[in-house]
Amino acid sequence: MSKEASISALSQCAVILSPVLVSLGLLALSLLLALWGERIAVRYLGEARPSAPSHAQFNIRYSLVSNAVVSMIQPMVAGISLTMTRTLGEGRIAFPAGPIGWCLAFVSALLISDLIEYLFHRAQHRFPLLWKMHELHHSAEHFDVTVTYRNFWIEPLIKSACLYPLVGVLLKVPPSVGVAVAIVFALNNNLVHMNVRFAPARYPWALNNPQVHRLHHSRDPADYDRNFGAMFLIWDHMFGTFRQPAQDRFPDVGLDSGEAPRKLFHALLWPWCRGQQRA
Repeated sequence: MSKEASISALSQCAVILSPVLVSLGLLALSLLLALWGERIAVRYLGEARPSAPSHAQFNIRYSLVSNAVVSMIQPMVAGISLTMTRTLGEGRIAFPAGPIGWCLAFVSALLISDLIEYLFHRAQHRFPLLWKMHELHHSAEHFDVTVTYRNFWIEPLIKSACLYPLVGVLLKVPPSVGVAVAIVFALNNNLVHMNVRFAPARYPWALNNPQVHRLHHSRDPADYDRNFGAMFLIWDHMFGTFRQPAQDRFPDVGLDSGEAPRKLFHALLWPWCRGQQRA
């Protein structure tokens, strides 16, 4: 191989690997901050249930591998998202310039994104194909901040291709609003999965919190199909899916079948390996 060909091959590898390495770096930073935040929260609020370090380590390993897979496929999905946005039209609702317009755009994007998340979450529990993927998230037998990252790798691709573009179709918002909404959702997702004894005494019906979301993960059939909200609980109230946990109730989590991936390979191929992973 000539020197020019070698340089060209290395350049192509760099182009392919750069997004993966950047994504992995951001994920590692997010994990470190999430684990640090949960440790501080546990110190002041106490653990809801005993922690399981081996469970957290498995989730971390899986999240790193699945994130690398998603990062390599994401460019193709971006093309689908762009085509969808151009076909349906962009930004039907615009906002005035300036700080007030930015705030209106932020609140609107946050609410619409949260409603889309709620509806898709319900679909994940309703339709078998989606549930087979989402089941990996619910197979976690311990509830802690690392469960935030325990999602089947095809799910974020579906959201990027089919769901998130809907916000762009409806709203014309500046890029900074999109970044701000993404950051708020990331923080919220980490917070609601923390293994902390937190049950807000005031306005428990307004925002999602660890106790409310833990009930969604409960393996008790009486708790199934409740508390789908990602951030705001207003959708659960509107559609009749909200359940307020008892004050000191922090139920066991996981699948009633006891199925859970025991190896990284099983998690990456969960829809095809499920049914063979009983404890």
